[in-house]
Amino acid sequence: MQFKDIYYPIINNLNSMEKDQKNICKKLSTSYLQEIIDYFFKIPGKRLRPTLAFLSAGIINNKLSEKTNNQLIHFATGIELMHSASLIHDDVIDEDLFRRGQKTLNKVYGKKIAVLAGDVVYSLAFSTLSHSLPKEFEQVIVELTESMCAAEMIQAENKLPTREIYLNIIKGKTALFMSASCKIAAALVGGTKAEITNIEKYGLNLGIAYQIMDDCIDKDINTELNITIKDAKLYGNKAITSLDSFKDSPCKTSLINLVNFILNSSHS
Repeated sequence: MQFKDIYYPIINNLNSMEKDQKNICKKLSTSYLQEIIDYFFKIPGKRLRPTLAFLSAGIINNKLSEKTNNQLIHFATGIELMHSASLIHDDVIDEDLFRRGQKTLNKVYGKKIAVLAGDVVYSLAFSTLSHSLPKEFEQVIVELTESMCAAEMIQAENKLPTREIYLNIIKGKTALFMSASCKIAAALVGGTKAEITNIEKYGLNLGIAYQIMDDCIDKDINTELNITIKDAKLYGNKAITSLDSFKDSPCKTSLINLVNFILNSSHS
């Protein structure tokens, strides 16, 4: 299985999201800034959070009005920009020299420019989200950003974290973002309270499984924590169980396959 197989039910929306992102980035104020942002987006990522948003919407409602679908696309663009900004800042914090097979912004342009570029992408993200989301979701995005920053701070202060602290860190850094991507998308397309809760749980458990797998592959987990791929599979199974109440559909199949893809992933 490849990622493109998971994308299949939502490929048109993903392509629309890519066009939306390019159009937004074209409006930057200077050619130098345009050059920097274009360089970062030269090699696209996995688009995991937009994928979660589109699949979460599709598992609930696959017959959207043009207005609602456009709103969903703009939301997906916003969260992809937000994630991209966090990666730019992460590369500066971690002093990483490569991302997606090319030199990082901090390697090419220096730390100061990279931080400022990340700030610009954050501003594009928040502008896009504020124009695409109803007021009640704006606070969710604010709290999510706070949680991501707080988790990074806790990680910096705990070089040898306990198991509980480690799980709280990856929840704040990764899982809550995926959970919010699922939750907000489900709400935008008219999901019931139960549907939104279940898809939110899916995103949270998937996010924890994803980060544990990533850390296990990179050997970033202290062996004393006794956190292994078995823990990732436990959270992955919880994610799949959260989908039990949904009717079978191509989007549901892709959400299940996404869990299995992550649990069987490697950097190769």
